[in-house]
Amino acid sequence: MTEDLGVWADDFMARKTSADFLTKYLLANSHVRVLNVNSAWGAGKTFFLERWAKELSEEHICVCFNAWESDYASEPLIALMAALQQQLLDSTSLDSTEVGKSVIHVTSNLIKKSVPLIARGLLMRTVGVDFNELIGEGGGEAAGKLVEELVAEQAGAAKSVQDFKQALLEGFAQARENKNKKAPVFIFIDELDRCRPTYAIELLERIKHFFDLDDCKFVIASDSTQLAHSIKVVYGQTFSSENYLKRFFDSEFSLDNRDIYRFVRSVLPSIESYPVGVNVAGTPVASRPKYSTEKTVLATNMTVHSKLLDFGENALLLVALCKVFGVQLREIINYVRQIKAASDFINGKVHFFCLAILIFARAKGSLFYQEILTEECGVVLRKVCPAGTILKFHMNTDLVSVNDVIAFHIMMMLDAEMKFGDNLPMWRESVYRGYEVKPKLRQYKPVVDLAHQLS
Repeated sequence: MTEDLGVWADDFMARKTSADFLTKYLLANSHVRVLNVNSAWGAGKTFFLERWAKELSEEHICVCFNAWESDYASEPLIALMAALQQQLLDSTSLDSTEVGKSVIHVTSNLIKKSVPLIARGLLMRTVGVDFNELIGEGGGEAAGKLVEELVAEQAGAAKSVQDFKQALLEGFAQARENKNKKAPVFIFIDELDRCRPTYAIELLERIKHFFDLDDCKFVIASDSTQLAHSIKVVYGQTFSSENYLKRFFDSEFSLDNRDIYRFVRSVLPSIESYPVGVNVAGTPVASRPKYSTEKTVLATNMTVHSKLLDFGENALLLVALCKVFGVQLREIINYVRQIKAASDFINGKVHFFCLAILIFARAKGSLFYQEILTEECGVVLRKVCPAGTILKFHMNTDLVSVNDVIAFHIMMMLDAEMKFGDNLPMWRESVYRGYEVKPKLRQYKPVVDLAHQLS
């Protein structure tokens, strides 16, 4: 019987292990109140946060806030409070309990005469409470002013800030009691690096000044590099944005995307293809004669190979291209969609590796695409994709750089003159002779250009 993985059933990157590790880490370290999950765009942060929050919600209250979806609001504190009030309390009877009334009262006092009309409308629609009546009219011109003043006064322990924090703590306690959950409350914030620079900065500042609480843990998903660039847009290119970010994050965790084999196998459909002849498992050829003078070639830690069962050659070729071109998980899904669409249009047996090379190269940019589709492709690859020189394919009698195999296929598509002989690597002739129909650039390029328009 297979293990019931629940919300992690489609986890092909071992994210559950990371979630379990981080849960214990956060619970064991009270001083870590804001954790940054740092990875590049498309690396799987949203998947990770959503599954982690669902699993964690079995024992803890979890609030999920997509920062980018509220990016239009002038004051991030208002949007965050809307999410908290909606998910912590019963939105149909927010003002039916003393705690609920306290949260509304303190929040309305905090933002009185300073909330832009668009934020009031957001709160009213989300929570079902008419904040226009609570706050009063005429606040549009002074949007955010009072909140900024409270941030400035926070060091002096302004009473309104302390009241706000106390109301939050009471709201958390009431919500835990109502739902029979443990402390602390976990607040997951996603898509921060997609927000306007000023909005992202202000949201981090609000969390630091207003949510520094014992019973509250923030998990923020962001691309720290991109976020640092955004901060420089506001404060100038000489500003030390990396050190500035450290003020807001107590700890940082980076998602590990090195092992993409299971993920690639899960997203790649079956495509009828001509084989390249790569030794997928990287094991010595068993059929070699006992007294053969040919050397035995063994895979190394730089050889792209897989010990997984039922791991096909197409999947291995795709893994190699992902590593050479440095793509993220979201991009892999899109590229696979394009490869499949191109192969469906061609209708029949295709040269999978050629299609994949063109799809990856086209996504790299039009200039690179033009440069690589020449007889200088090997030089271009070494310059732009140096990882492909280090990574190797096991070609039975040789360990061959991935770049060399890519360049050889481009040369075939260009109808370049092929030379074989005793002084040239044997794998080239083996690949060339293995194709009963030679790949043609004029056949594949127009189809790839069409498939590139899919997103």
